[in-house]
Amino acid sequence: MLKLLKSKKIVVMFTAFLLLFSLVPAQAESTDDLVVIANKRFSADNLSLTEVKRIFKKEITNFHGTRVKPIHARDGNALRQQFVNKVLGMNPSAEKKYWQEMMVKKGMNPPSELTNTVRGVFSTPGAISYCFRKDFNPTTSKIVLSL
Repeated sequence: MLKLLKSKKIVVMFTAFLLLFSLVPAQAESTDDLVVIANKRFSADNLSLTEVKRIFKKEITNFHGTRVKPIHARDGNALRQQFVNKVLGMNPSAEKKYWQEMMVKKGMNPPSELTNTVRGVFSTPGAISYCFRKDFNPTTSKIVLSL
């Protein structure tokens, strides 16, 4: 009987422990987090990190029948540096070298650059870009990946 009470007590404590930790968020969102955004009419609601990387390296140019148009923040911008590091796994000079090679080998140009990526995504069908969470506006675009 004592053994049964101890095992019930352990089960109750374990259940309470699991319940407590399920209520704690895994990671709080910050306004400085990067989000990948797309035009409201973009054919996908969610993208993987690999898909975003391939889109910005122009390895993917169509996605579910939509012509994809990646838009970078201006070169030297902190937003772009953070994106290039997190998504492309490069530093700015490695990215420049990559595009120089792609221009020579394949005649490919890098993604277009805009000062305001949110506005660019809103006004360009098939556009995909990125911004800080604090700059995201749900009426103009949708988040397809949080970084």
